[in-house]
Amino acid sequence: MTLPPKIQTWLNGTFPQRVLLSGGDGGLDLATEIAAQLQGASVEKIRSGIHEDTIVFPDNGKSFKIDYSDTAKREGQSEHENVRGMIKWISQKPINPYRIVILENVERASREAPQALLKILEEPPPQGVFLFTTKNHHQILETILSRITVVNLPRSGGSALETDTKVAEFLNASSLTDRFQIIEALDAEVKKEKDKRILHTFVTEMIEICRGDQRFQSFLELLYETQQALNGNANTRLTLERLAMKLKT
Repeated sequence: MTLPPKIQTWLNGTFPQRVLLSGGDGGLDLATEIAAQLQGASVEKIRSGIHEDTIVFPDNGKSFKIDYSDTAKREGQSEHENVRGMIKWISQKPINPYRIVILENVERASREAPQALLKILEEPPPQGVFLFTTKNHHQILETILSRITVVNLPRSGGSALETDTKVAEFLNASSLTDRFQIIEALDAEVKKEKDKRILHTFVTEMIEICRGDQRFQSFLELLYETQQALNGNANTRLTLERLAMKLKT
């Protein structure tokens, strides 16, 4: 499958230890492909669950819990299909380059599970890699998001590259008029697709870029405030317009 440019760049250099694939289609397939390339193994071996250093937890409709309970045993879950079991597994020394955990639809974890994940995500084992997927990362605790790198996947018919381009244009715009034109185009896309997540994704991508680019790190506080306003169901277009007026390059 075709990998997003950002993912391919990481695979050619240094891959982050904690990645959340958000939105789009085929998150689990993408995570499987990434794991196969990192491990130098076949996708089939990863997907079938026979790779010794990669473990895949597909969404089976049951929430991801903290402990391996009697209920989990009766439901046929493995001893690692819970937070504490997963932590124990990924902390073991790998035979291959990495120990990789793939967890589909992490937003469906039980209420207590994300809190139990915080420490291992903050200090992952040196050769551990977490690949999580979600339909909408705005449903996930901010404490989790702050410890993980979010990759926004394209929706059907959409392009992640288009979003990246708009973000770059917005950050590098030389005038308020240019930024307002980008917001207008995004707003038109929201109305066409009937999907406000487009603007959430736009702000999240800006945060990711600003974290890694010293030129824009002074924008981060404003961007976090904007993200919180959008998560609080504020008027999306007006919120972005206020952001545009406050940003100064």
